[in-house]
Amino acid sequence: MILFYSLGIISLISIGIYYFIWKDKQNDKNNLDKDWQRFLKSISLNDIKGIASNGDKLIWNKYLKTEQLDKIIEVVNSKVSDFPELKELENNAFNKKLHFNRPLPYLGSSDG
Repeated sequence: MILFYSLGIISLISIGIYYFIWKDKQNDKNNLDKDWQRFLKSISLNDIKGIASNGDKLIWNKYLKTEQLDKIIEVVNSKVSDFPELKELENNAFNKKLHFNRPLPYLGSSDG
């Protein structure tokens, strides 16, 4: 009997964790366009804090497109010499670019 209770509790916890992961993915997908528009507005206003915060949100969004990342890198590289508070965003964008460009293993390769 205890075995069934244990399996039931583990199943409920697993379903709960899966739900929260799914909900987080949905939020990322839904917020990408809003965050991108806020980032572009921050660029037009030359709002450095807005560029840093909205850029950071975009960098951590798993649905970020390569073109958007390239624009973030372009903007940050042009402003980082005058505004050192963008250094962290520059590093995060560089690491995201490396992540996008990493070689992926494929079937039949020594890695896959």
